[in-house]
Amino acid sequence: MDMVSHNFSIRVTVGYYNSAMYPSCTGGKNMSEPKMYINWSQMEKIVQLLALRIGEREYKRVIGISRGGLIPGVMISQMLDIPFTALQWQTRDGSDKDVPTLLNLEENVDELIFVDDICDSGLTIQQIKEYMPASQWAVLYDKIGTMELDFVGKTLYNNTQWLVFPWEKK
Repeated sequence: MDMVSHNFSIRVTVGYYNSAMYPSCTGGKNMSEPKMYINWSQMEKIVQLLALRIGEREYKRVIGISRGGLIPGVMISQMLDIPFTALQWQTRDGSDKDVPTLLNLEENVDELIFVDDICDSGLTIQQIKEYMPASQWAVLYDKIGTMELDFVGKTLYNNTQWLVFPWEKK
């Protein structure tokens, strides 16, 4: 397997997120909690680790959960040279759930790997597993430790910090 390295050049601005300006982005979470900023380098290392472990199995498609799982999902798809499908499934920033796309994938569930950025409440995974109990999951960060996840980049149990990924507004 040929791992591709990407170099990103970004300017990081340290600041605070103003939930009054973007209230729908908080999903009801307490934005006054301290934040943990994940930079591109940290995220890339975790994605590469996950891709190596995922690549040991014969998956035929990566399913990236919109929105947080899109970037890591595409990166894993590129690293493993397997197709990518985006799945709209919102539990925090809205209620859009693309059930028809999910059900069209059901016949090949053992060949799919679902990717999301974080498992903090487990609601997204729980809802999708109601439709596809055998679905397999990879997350960059697991904050709860109670979900059956197949691949976890990093555990942050009992961590109440709001994770801010490099592709998100600060």
